Amino acid sequence: MESAPRPPPSKQQKNEETLTAYAFLLCGLFIFVISAHRWHGSSKRTLQKQRSVVKKAQEVARRASRLAFLKLELSLTWEWFGRPSLRLVALVCIFLAANIVLCSTSFASHAVNHFASRYGWMASANMALCVFFGMKNTPLALVSSVSHANLNVLHRVVGYVAVLLIVLHAILYTIFLSRQGRLAKLLEVSDLSGIGAGIAMILLLLTGLYRYRHYEMFYIGHIASFVMTVILAVLHRPLWAKKLPIVMLFTAGLWAIDRALRTSRLSWNVINNQALCYPLPGGGTRLLLKKPSVKGATPGSHCYLWIPRVRLFQLHPFTIVSNGPLGLELVMKSQQGFTKALGEFAMRQPGRATWASLDGPYGALPDTTVYDKLVFIAGGSGAAFTFGFMNRILHRSGGLISQPIDFVWAIKHTEHLSWFDESLRALTSADSTVNVFLHITKEDPGPMGSDGLLGLPEFAAFSLKPEDSEAQPLLARTASKGCQPALKASIVYKRMNPQTVVQNALSNMRSDEQILICVCGPKSLMDRVRETVEDCGDDSNPTIDIHCEDFEGS
Repeated sequence: MESAPRPPPSKQQKNEETLTAYAFLLCGLFIFVISAHRWHGSSKRTLQKQRSVVKKAQEVARRASRLAFLKLELSLTWEWFGRPSLRLVALVCIFLAANIVLCSTSFASHAVNHFASRYGWMASANMALCVFFGMKNTPLALVSSVSHANLNVLHRVVGYVAVLLIVLHAILYTIFLSRQGRLAKLLEVSDLSGIGAGIAMILLLLTGLYRYRHYEMFYIGHIASFVMTVILAVLHRPLWAKKLPIVMLFTAGLWAIDRALRTSRLSWNVINNQALCYPLPGGGTRLLLKKPSVKGATPGSHCYLWIPRVRLFQLHPFTIVSNGPLGLELVMKSQQGFTKALGEFAMRQPGRATWASLDGPYGALPDTTVYDKLVFIAGGSGAAFTFGFMNRILHRSGGLISQPIDFVWAIKHTEHLSWFDESLRALTSADSTVNVFLHITKEDPGPMGSDGLLGLPEFAAFSLKPEDSEAQPLLARTASKGCQPALKASIVYKRMNPQTVVQNALSNMRSDEQILICVCGPKSLMDRVRETVEDCGDDSNPTIDIHCEDFEGS
């Protein structure tokens, strides 16, 4: 007796199969990218460790693979898209191609409502992926040297696609119901919830436009829109058999875990903690967080600072300059919003302690031990990163640095040297292999000592109230140049030319050596350094890796 034929697959089955395929595709892509990244890192370590014993053919093959990876790092001349690397463009193209294929194939029927349903399912999957890429405590950091800031551009791209799919989902379902004369169905509770979820997703997208203009509006609006999207999406299809509540709960779970980790750190670090704020010449501000238990916050990484007295609902990323017995040090330039308000607070009440906490540390810094030379380039307050990174290296090496280092810092006025006076002195006295170059762009050459050394500018002395006695140690270190030894560094009174800096760093280096260039500062500076590095990427030059530190996506 013949068995009865199987019924044709339903719309629900096809959608579930598509999401399963999407999940496997993403997992495979993650594994491939992470494996390639780790292999790329291990090849650098092998080249450094076994350079004297590897065969020439092996070294040539390894170098060819390194050049291939460097090609993927080349920036495309798409100013309107932030000059993305070829690797990023390739990943985005794979992601878009996968979405196009999965949104247009494997249907139970080619009716309009089947397409609309597929777009809705893919939007929910991409929403989960968007949250995954937006996590500050990303699980990917456990298996690769990637931070949340590196993933933020993918967070935004996936979010744009999710919103687009929701809009298409709504349009096609409206067309389908209109053809059937059932537009009144849109007034049912479940469909009204779906409309509300779509509006919340659009608001989620729009609030991102205000991130740098009105941070509080962005922060509150982003969280509120996300929560409303999840709740209304579950109400749109509340049946567990439809699987949408499971996807939304998974999405909400990722977000809740990340928020719980961040909130727990903020809550722990706020106990018995306070920040001492000091104004610096030229519009700078120095903070010293006093809690000694923030030990994992290594210099060069960044943390999110919360000072409720300055901005109650704002957390902003700042690089950790140092973390020693006196506390954790942050240095920033007063610009707009939070930093401006903090600078005004420091000017009104220098050395005054205020309640503060931090979330972090975050960031993935390259392993400097595999390189033959290090170059640090900074502009203005971007030196917070380069000084922080150098303090990290000095601490781990005990002041004995194995490779030559060029440290280049461009500032407008001599008074800006005082922003990092302790770190600068520690750097110049650390090792003879460290070469410090200072570019002062808005001043004429000033007086120097008979020994050719430059003294730090005099600091403003602030009168302290008796209750501010614990602020004395930091101010005592920055009292005046009279009690400080002169600073030994190469001083140039003109604008820094990134091309010249890179070319000078490459001189006298062999083609089989490796060099790391770390840069932080204005976007124009980082772009010029990238362009110079890309122009130098040939077989006659050493292998160059570049690390640009910015908080565009933080």
